[in-house]
Amino acid sequence: MMYVLAFAASFLLSLALTPLIRKYALKKGILAHPGNRSVHVNPVPYLGGLAIFGSFLVTASIFLPFGRQLAALLLAATVLAVVGAIDDVRGLSPWSRLGWQTLAACIALAGGIGITTISSPFGGVIDLSWGRFAIDLLGFEFHITPIANLLSIIWMVGMVNVINFLDGLDGLASGVSGIAALCIFALALTPQVDQPLVALLAILLAGSTLGFLPFNFYPAKIFMGDSGSYFLGLMLAMLAIYSGGKLATVLLVLGFTVIDALWAAIRRIRKGVHPFSADREHLHHLLLQAGLSQRRAVLALYLLAAAFGTVALVSQSFYKFIALIVLLVVVVVLIASLIRIGQRRTTAR
Repeated sequence: MMYVLAFAASFLLSLALTPLIRKYALKKGILAHPGNRSVHVNPVPYLGGLAIFGSFLVTASIFLPFGRQLAALLLAATVLAVVGAIDDVRGLSPWSRLGWQTLAACIALAGGIGITTISSPFGGVIDLSWGRFAIDLLGFEFHITPIANLLSIIWMVGMVNVINFLDGLDGLASGVSGIAALCIFALALTPQVDQPLVALLAILLAGSTLGFLPFNFYPAKIFMGDSGSYFLGLMLAMLAIYSGGKLATVLLVLGFTVIDALWAAIRRIRKGVHPFSADREHLHHLLLQAGLSQRRAVLALYLLAAAFGTVALVSQSFYKFIALIVLLVVVVVLIASLIRIGQRRTTAR
């Protein structure tokens, strides 16, 4: 019953906040104009991510017991939601974004949210605590584990940018993030995991995200902007490692966009531009170039995320590993095929 109430509260609050933020953005002229990687043809207000963040912050404060890890989670999420909103309104350089994202990841680490072990697909766990030492800072003791801490920062910063790259079609990032949060919720409730606090966090995030989706699905009335994508990326990354690793589950749900993000970074570096710069060559753009409508492209990617998320829920570590390999092959073949189809369509014109 608690989970139903938490989901309903976060969903309804997000549903109520979104029109208010849309009205504010319209009044202040905070609009996303056509161009760059955008596929819309008319100006659309953004900052919608603040509705998702606001709903989650309020409901998490009500439903969750306060502690060091929750404080770190909320503070890190707040930093990126605010930085994302500033980026939406004023614009920040790629290196400035990366710096703030790294700071937020370090805040999460300081609160005890970090990767310590990784489940091996062949059984057992891989311990990452080599070289651990403690330091005293301002009366607080912090444990430093170089390899684990570095991996945690890379994971969190990487997921922030993965969701940011995904936010290219109406409802895509919000819908896929909602699916990922629901998968983490379902996994946290299984007898093998049994983490009610993680389940509560995940269902609050799912409600906040899905409450925004009706306004964001095609044709979008408001975009989430960087405030939303930064927040959602960091939250999903932290939930995947909060009180135990769920990295494989999140990787399976978001695997197609992780692969797409890596491909985008490599592509941009080869062109001599910053890996975080925008373009219109992502997987979702290729689907449009192949002839799919925005709605069908988004629904197809929802289906892909949900299918592999379901596999993650019913599989053990070894089979998750196999599923990740299958997903890699599927996405690589799909990208290559879509590029060829797009080239043929361009030539035919």
